[in-house]
Amino acid sequence: MSRMTSTRQSESQSPTLPADVISAITVLHNFITASQQLPPQVIVTCRDERRAFGRAALQAMSYRKVVDLFIQRFATKNDWWISEIRYKPEVSIYARFYRLHGEEDEGMVLLDERGWPELVGNAVKLTVVFTSLKFSVTQQSSAA
Repeated sequence: MSRMTSTRQSESQSPTLPADVISAITVLHNFITASQQLPPQVIVTCRDERRAFGRAALQAMSYRKVVDLFIQRFATKNDWWISEIRYKPEVSIYARFYRLHGEEDEGMVLLDERGWPELVGNAVKLTVVFTSLKFSVTQQSSAA
């Protein structure tokens, strides 16, 4: 047998792996793929209340609609300021991110409404904080 024929035969024969090795590689691949995906839910906390919201649903909504949803779900009568006009509570949303890209991503980070879908797509947990407009106006009035 010539050297050329021998090389062609070895190239055409692919090495076969035992079934248990293929099974182990498949399980490992599935585990790695699943571990890199974020869960479909985002946990949202406000004061002592925790709720799960769908990640895709929050991403599909605008930031303003999400704020209105959180006001509806979490606000109490003390968060509203009523004078001649009924004022909605001011809301700040903080997130803890799943994938970190440096020290600045660690801990709770205040979210901006620009880029909302991308930001909530990487959030593990959101924290809603109501800032009382009544309190800030009262503080400014008493300081004057």
